[in-house]
Amino acid sequence: MQLTNIGKNKTMITHTVWNEEHNFNTDYDVYFSYSQPVVVVDWENRMVYENVAKYSNTTTRHTKEFLRLSNRFDDEQIIDKWTHKFVNEAMINELSKGPGGHTYARLQ
Repeated sequence: MQLTNIGKNKTMITHTVWNEEHNFNTDYDVYFSYSQPVVVVDWENRMVYENVAKYSNTTTRHTKEFLRLSNRFDDEQIIDKWTHKFVNEAMINELSKGPGGHTYARLQ
């Protein structure tokens, strides 16, 4: 697991996941605005999860920045056959635990 400070009140946690079937590592990224997870990118399964809950204009701006950082969007269109899902706050908190189920639902 790697913690990366992206900017003021913006953080990313990267979980490295071993893929036994293909014999290589993939990443599972969780992007936080303040202490709330807002975007989860599952590189192995080509999934982008976005929290539908709206907290503030700043958090909305952070979410858009995170989606651009994940390189899965080009002019508001998802590219490269990735699936984009909108999920509620409870689901994004569960997804933010990572593939191993570690509890990182909220940064302290």
